[in-house]
Amino acid sequence: MYNLKYKIWLDNDGKVFGQGPYELLVRVKEKGSLSEAAKSMDMSYNKAFNLIKNIEGRLGFSLIKSKTGGVGGGFSLLTDDAENLLQTYAKFYKECEEALNNIFNKYFT
Repeated sequence: MYNLKYKIWLDNDGKVFGQGPYELLVRVKEKGSLSEAAKSMDMSYNKAFNLIKNIEGRLGFSLIKSKTGGVGGGFSLLTDDAENLLQTYAKFYKECEEALNNIFNKYFT
């Protein structure tokens, strides 16, 4: 009959971190490149770069360590802070998802 829809993000006088940035960082980790991660999400590199820089400014720490391309090519790696944020956010999101589904099922099934 009904479907539950929701968005969960961290806020600090504006959106700081949510599922979109989470997914972008997961793909940076997988692909070793912000450019490739952005491309895989149909996002421009500039949009991804600006998103990361905005989040870093709000969080107060760096998320990505990068080396620009050249003969050997460039790369992007997640910082330890970014790795910790991904792990913590994933656990937090899963717990929220479970709680919301339980509450939804209590009232709408």
